[in-house]
Amino acid sequence: MRLLLVSHSANDPNGGASRVYHFLADGFRKRGHEVQCLHLDDVEIPRGMEKLATRCLLPSFVSRTAARVIRQSSIPFDVLFSSNGMLAPLYKRLKAEPKRPLLVNHIHGLNYFDHQATMSEVERGHGRVSAIYRYCTGPLPVHWDVEGARHSDLSIVQNQRDKDFLLERGFRSVERIPLAVHPAILEAGASAPKQSDRNPASLLWFGSWTARKGMHYLPQAFERVSERFPGAWLTIGGTAMTQQEIAAYFKESPRARIRVLPRISVEQQIAEMEGNAIFLFPSLSEGFGFAALEALAMGMALVTTPAGFGGDLLVDRQHARIVSTASASHLADAAIELIERPELREHLAEHGRRLAGTLTLERMVDTYERTLEEGLHQRTRAGVC
Repeated sequence: MRLLLVSHSANDPNGGASRVYHFLADGFRKRGHEVQCLHLDDVEIPRGMEKLATRCLLPSFVSRTAARVIRQSSIPFDVLFSSNGMLAPLYKRLKAEPKRPLLVNHIHGLNYFDHQATMSEVERGHGRVSAIYRYCTGPLPVHWDVEGARHSDLSIVQNQRDKDFLLERGFRSVERIPLAVHPAILEAGASAPKQSDRNPASLLWFGSWTARKGMHYLPQAFERVSERFPGAWLTIGGTAMTQQEIAAYFKESPRARIRVLPRISVEQQIAEMEGNAIFLFPSLSEGFGFAALEALAMGMALVTTPAGFGGDLLVDRQHARIVSTASASHLADAAIELIERPELREHLAEHGRRLAGTLTLERMVDTYERTLEEGLHQRTRAGVC
């Protein structure tokens, strides 16, 4: 196969959606496929239009860039593979052509649910959003997700809730493919310290400091944990914010027990997941949830909501403690239970690590490869390739 992968994220091998495209590109190339990958950095946007383009018109500019790459290519692509409707305008033009690539809409997480989660937090009084977000940058990505599904041959999602959303709207060609643990983290997890060798009151949280990630519930939850266990520690990583900025969200009493790492490498992530016992993941909406999966791979005891893969693959009290979304009380109670019950903490860590060990990069790339090849075969059988 000859594939053009188009990501809507900046080129970052360790960052969220971009990491998926690096995984896929490397995996496909090792299997003998030819891959060209475009990231947000590669999109041609006229000077002075950057803000307007990224907020409102990004699919148009992404489609133009991809169309130029296709025109300049001496060999046709077999598959066009784009994230969250970014190539919907191009797919709409190509869909009627009999000799064209397989058109794939890859959804990292439906913006419909992310937008719902953000606005529910606003209505609850947890922060504000601008008028531009409320009427443009919030709803528009929802529109492009659906347009991408409408004009593609196949949509690939990462969780069942997103698949159900598309099926309910009449889109029949939808596949769910879970993501994979970073190979370096999976390897490190095989020799990570046992729960019995960790400080049970050491808590960890990774992610962007946003309402959708449940950040408003973390301070109150940690305050309750600190009241019960004055020696508890909370490390917060990957927020791109300073210690002072994060501390402002917490009451004065637990601030001294908070440690902030604004940016972290994969190596630092491994070190933190080896050195702490409990991972808190109170997200309201997720496409998948890389951080929670990697915490499982590193032998941490996970407290999570049913967001992302949590609702599909995790069983409460077998792989993790699964708690209600948007509840600091449930988050705190589960963390306290794990601190007080070492046998439960060890049980979750062991079974969670086993589950994470099944979500390998090899398995993920194999599934994507089979899915795309089947899509091409179906088009060939239909006489449209």
